[in-house]
Amino acid sequence: MIQQLQQIFRSIIKSLEILYVIEDAKPCARILVFEDDLNKAKVFLENQGLNYSISYFKVLKRSLQSDFYSDKSIKISKDDSRKGHFFVYLSKNKDLSEKAKIAEEKNNHFELGLLLGYPKCCCDFFEKNFDENNTDLTLMALKYSHGFEFSFYTNIAARHFDVSLLSHFPHNFNCEESIKIAKNNLKIIEKHSKQLAVTFSGILQSAVVYTLEEGIFLFRNYEKNNNEIIYRDILSTEKSKLYFLLNSNNKLKGVDKDNFSVNDITVHGDKFGVMVFA
Repeated sequence: MIQQLQQIFRSIIKSLEILYVIEDAKPCARILVFEDDLNKAKVFLENQGLNYSISYFKVLKRSLQSDFYSDKSIKISKDDSRKGHFFVYLSKNKDLSEKAKIAEEKNNHFELGLLLGYPKCCCDFFEKNFDENNTDLTLMALKYSHGFEFSFYTNIAARHFDVSLLSHFPHNFNCEESIKIAKNNLKIIEKHSKQLAVTFSGILQSAVVYTLEEGIFLFRNYEKNNNEIIYRDILSTEKSKLYFLLNSNNKLKGVDKDNFSVNDITVHGDKFGVMVFA
């Protein structure tokens, strides 16, 4: 099922969103579908007995060159000649898919989040902090989190590599309701593909350097020793100056969620954060 979904919807995360609806783990899902894939998506959803609504507009995604995922996009007319993506809202309940589409059109983020099954605390967080100039709330969630070491279930940084157990921004990385959702989602993945469940769990258990301007970096096979992180493998969305600095060594020193140093060079800033997921 997952492979079939991925052939149509291209992304593992999108495919899993649909699977969660099929498995009754999610009341409604909202996914971006490339317009050339729209007819194939409709046929699949209809064959699965799922109801769907399609946005009256389409979006152009704006992302880093090597980034699989982007929080940034611009709305354009559905009749615009440029190729774009449509939002597809799908549910076993026809009313829910239509209500989700209407909530999106009205920019009612709180109601949309509830319709999609997100925790109320996270819907409130999103509504208060999201705007067109602040679309990535990862660092905001980190700001409201206690410490910088968290359960891997809330690792949303890995979504940039098409890996995530959540489709929302948790209001902080200690959010118990988000962890509960993620744990259930992992069980569903394991039911359909034990190999994918193992792969997801492995990638999500990473140390992360998250920036809004120089890329997102996942350190797999890391070791944490007090305030040091020793690493070997780096997954990166961008070959920036920070990427080459991180590759020049295998150790982050003086680590907390706001800064670290490599080769005696201290890295910190407002658009920067460090997280450890285990």
